[in-house]
Amino acid sequence: MKFSICKKKGHDAHSCKTIEAENDIIPVTTLVTAPVTTPVTTPVTAPVTAPVKIDMESTTEDILSADNWKNTKAFKSITNKETQIQYYKRMKSCEEVLVLVELESKPFGSVGEKIIQESLQLGPRTSTQNDGTRNGKKIEIKCARYWQGKDDCVWQHLEPDHDYEYALFALLDFQGWKVWVIKKSFLMGEMREKKIVTFQGKQGWWVRKSAIVSYLTPIKTIVELDAFIQSSD
Repeated sequence: MKFSICKKKGHDAHSCKTIEAENDIIPVTTLVTAPVTTPVTTPVTAPVTAPVKIDMESTTEDILSADNWKNTKAFKSITNKETQIQYYKRMKSCEEVLVLVELESKPFGSVGEKIIQESLQLGPRTSTQNDGTRNGKKIEIKCARYWQGKDDCVWQHLEPDHDYEYALFALLDFQGWKVWVIKKSFLMGEMREKKIVTFQGKQGWWVRKSAIVSYLTPIKTIVELDAFIQSSD
């Protein structure tokens, strides 16, 4: 197979060059482009869950009855905890002490103050801001009981502006009372500065036995109370 290539326009027969293909066949390759196919996504449908059928015959048990919730962790957390009265009983407290332990907080404080007043032969109070007098000195009385399971307690409702000169801290022990005395100026002075006596909010100030006991003077008799008042006056 032969074909001619002309070098320029307007050529004549002599200006053309003849090329002869080697095999007389010029293969023509056609580029075939595959069509772009968009993938088809099959939508996923969530499985349909059939509603749970409740067997009414199996729910006749009252789950809120005490027979059921008495076995919960929440209830066991309080029933397994030793109460204050259980602690005093475990420590072999006498019956008279147990009577006071079973009182609510307010009557306990009131009865306790009167017992201390009579036992130490204090004179009558001069106002609602103190609980008695001794040798002309005004005295405040604070009573407390042991915390359950601990050799500790808290004396509270201490008022720095109330009219008293000495404070008696009484703790109901297992066979009677333990009593300590402290001068008010020291209690509301240095003890507050050292943050041993701390602010209780609208209820005044309070202090833990374990924090202040080393600063207190224990007394067991009227003679010891009189001696402390005389020496610190």
